[in-house]
Amino acid sequence: MQESFLIFITKISLYPTFVFTGLVMFVTLYWVVSLLGMTDMDTVEFGESGGDADVSNLSSTGFFTGLMLKFGLYGVPLIIILTLISLIGWVLSYLYTSFLHQYFDSGVLYYVFGTGALIFVLVVSMWLTGVIISPIRKNIAKIPKRNAISNVGKTAIVRTLSVTDKHGEAELNDGGAGLILKIRPDMNENSLKQGDKVVLVEYLNEANVYLVAPVKDK
Repeated sequence: MQESFLIFITKISLYPTFVFTGLVMFVTLYWVVSLLGMTDMDTVEFGESGGDADVSNLSSTGFFTGLMLKFGLYGVPLIIILTLISLIGWVLSYLYTSFLHQYFDSGVLYYVFGTGALIFVLVVSMWLTGVIISPIRKNIAKIPKRNAISNVGKTAIVRTLSVTDKHGEAELNDGGAGLILKIRPDMNENSLKQGDKVVLVEYLNEANVYLVAPVKDK
């Protein structure tokens, strides 16, 4: 049992698998931090919000943005995209390490074939991730958009550990499952913490965030 575990650790530490091992560790840590309310998740959007992006002309976009558009990696939280790419890439690279990489255990060929496998696995992982999130993105696009401005004046509860001008989330009871809203403090109010009640003062459309102020106890 111990020997099998050591073999497993060795394989996930080999090139190129260790690249995806590191990514899996990163996204796992991010999910833990997110569940603790220490950060919020952003959705990757290009073009019209929630709709399909125009991939007919990628020359006007940056390389990274164009690559994500090409593989359909948009319309859902970025951490979900990274999680899927990491997990798929880890499995594929682990299989490569287990069955093929043993024939190139040293020298130049070790890194040449390892780098080739890394690129191939990354491309396949991005493609499969795009296939997986495609129906999710389309279903999200079909959901009728709520009038965000109509939430202004309502009371929500802070769910992140703190609220700064960089991050913050609050939960709004809408009579259903509840809404998770991105919030920022109004008038440089930096004392907000998890569990505080806040009033939604203003909605900033371009940033898709609400300015909030603490609810004063009577």
